[in-house]
Amino acid sequence: MKFDDLITSRFSARSYTSEKVDRSIVLEILEAARMAPSAVNFQPWHFIVITEKEDLNSIHEVYHRSWFKEAPVCIVVCANHSQSWKRKSDGKDFADVDAAITIDHLVLKATEL
Repeated sequence: MKFDDLITSRFSARSYTSEKVDRSIVLEILEAARMAPSAVNFQPWHFIVITEKEDLNSIHEVYHRSWFKEAPVCIVVCANHSQSWKRKSDGKDFADVDAAITIDHLVLKATEL
């Protein structure tokens, strides 16, 4: 898929099927996220893949959206502030920027697949 086609076909899903997502697809998505650039290449992120219905229901308890409860897989991206680069001039912690970039890679790969 050409990049322009990819970015114009991306959308925020609000409806899901209960169909399981193949593990190989999840691994491809995670690899794309892992390859995202980060400040000083520190890669201060962790991914938690949730596929068990009971665990997905637990997440729904803190994020009350019916469409979210239907998703067969949830990838939680966590930024680790103890591992992220901090700019010396003002102390800016780049964990949020790095996490946002990796999420963008994750979403674009999922869109492609």
